[in-house]
Amino acid sequence: MATDGNLITILSIDGGGVRGIIPSILDGTDARIADYFDYISGTSTGGLITTMLTTPNETNRPLFTAERITDFYRNNSKLIFPETSGDYQPPLKYHSSIWDWFTSIWDRYGLPAYRYSKDVLEMIEKTLFRPKHDGVFLHKKIKEMVKEKKLHETLTNVIIPSFDIKLLQPVCFSTMKAKRYELEDASLSDVCIGTSAAPYYLPPYYFDIKSSKGTKARSFNLVDGGVAANNPTLFAICEVMKEISKNRNFSSLNNMDCSKFLILSLGTGSAKRAENLEVGDPKAWGLYQWFTGPHGITTPLMDVFSTAMDDMVDNYLSIFYGFSGFKDNYFRIQDDSLKYAETSTDNSKDENLKNLETIANELLKKPVSAVNSETGLYEPIEGKNKNEDKLRMFAKRLSDERKKRIG
Repeated sequence: MATDGNLITILSIDGGGVRGIIPSILDGTDARIADYFDYISGTSTGGLITTMLTTPNETNRPLFTAERITDFYRNNSKLIFPETSGDYQPPLKYHSSIWDWFTSIWDRYGLPAYRYSKDVLEMIEKTLFRPKHDGVFLHKKIKEMVKEKKLHETLTNVIIPSFDIKLLQPVCFSTMKAKRYELEDASLSDVCIGTSAAPYYLPPYYFDIKSSKGTKARSFNLVDGGVAANNPTLFAICEVMKEISKNRNFSSLNNMDCSKFLILSLGTGSAKRAENLEVGDPKAWGLYQWFTGPHGITTPLMDVFSTAMDDMVDNYLSIFYGFSGFKDNYFRIQDDSLKYAETSTDNSKDENLKNLETIANELLKKPVSAVNSETGLYEPIEGKNKNEDKLRMFAKRLSDERKKRIG
């Protein structure tokens, strides 16, 4: 925790599936982000990046550099989100009555060949009754990377949101709470899997934490943190303020000093300028349309919710910092000009990954922009530099802050 007179530095990384490759490119190859931020917060793919940047290796340095994180997405996206989902699995037992109904329909119309068609059964099974991807490779990969490391061991404080579907409320996994309470000290692999369990794309995730004496336990039934905070910046600020409140014994909500917070927020892109979604025939917008979209390449229902939440957080903070007189203490990098196909959470095709890398590199060359609260679009700020210039200035402030602390 930064002391009086020092900045409290926060890095926030959005969720977005394979689009996590965008913020992974926005840092230098020699960066050791954990050395410069008091708190790093990430949702879904951002939570995975957060863990990679803060999990200690054998020499107590970060497990991954930014460059290695980019390689992770290049090498593993196709295995996490395969274009074909593997071997056929039998129908789920608790849907047997529905399957009986299907087969009775096929028999009624004299179509016995379809009753035994593996392809048809597999298509219906996967579309209606199972997540789009099984998550097996992702779970295995995460556990291989972080091994038995736990939340209290991160090199700097992390704040990773998820959502408990049993309790119907957000769950915050944080280093601070893990150091205080045994039943908050989850395995980092469990936290990563939980925050990235995107509904429809990946299965929900269950785990429990047991006390060392085995007398108490806490269970979690988790889905993607993006359900509550796809852009976790405001979520992180609230958690930090709670922490300050506990340590300094005053009301956090009445004493937020913008001059003491230095916040970098990294988005994973949106397709707000694409304008591919139109109402058209209102009667056509049933469950299928909301989950497949007009082009069958993304899920409009989730896109609407996540984009709305991202924009509201950025709107609040831009206005808040703008009026506070410390607008340079909050810097968000986001690209709202992606094509609709590029925003798909599980588009793991080589072409798309290359496009996302190009978008990230070009984003550095674009002028510093801020969201227009009227249009919701990012517009260049007159007289400001490019994003890469602003990042350099931001990094200089972080470096100066670090020198004050250690010197």
